[in-house]
Amino acid sequence: MKRLVALAAMALAGCQQQREAPAPATSETAAPAAPAASSTPAPATPPSPSTSRIPANVLVGWATAVTLRDWGTVRAYWGNQGGDSGLTPAQFGEKWDVLKAPRVEIGDGQQEGAAGSLFYTAPVTITDGARTITGEIVMRRVNDVDGASAEQLRWHIESSTLTP
Repeated sequence: MKRLVALAAMALAGCQQQREAPAPATSETAAPAAPAASSTPAPATPPSPSTSRIPANVLVGWATAVTLRDWGTVRAYWGNQGGDSGLTPAQFGEKWDVLKAPRVEIGDGQQEGAAGSLFYTAPVTITDGARTITGEIVMRRVNDVDGASAEQLRWHIESSTLTP
């Protein structure tokens, strides 16, 4: 079952509280309505990469940043706070800024372990107007080993086949 990141999920992912249960799945397929003039304004501080121990929750945070078009936060979900994306912040923003009103759907992911690391792979679809981008995101974190840094222990994007 696919999850569509809606406005409610954006609000939850943007708050500083960490939930340890996966975000609820929804079968909603309509795009979130454009905010009304009297709607609650977006938070002054954009969400930062999730440090949840549940990879599905981390992907919801990433999807929220994509929906908000917060390219700095989207990049920071990559390893080494974005350095492993292979792009500078300016290059990353330029590449992703072609998306004008993205909606993100995250499919059910699969987790597996290998040689001291955990991997989580999930299919992702980004719909932006008439354009649809499909691919996978592979996230990784180091198993709980002595001496591992906080950066190594957080779920982060290892690779992606998504091309905006």
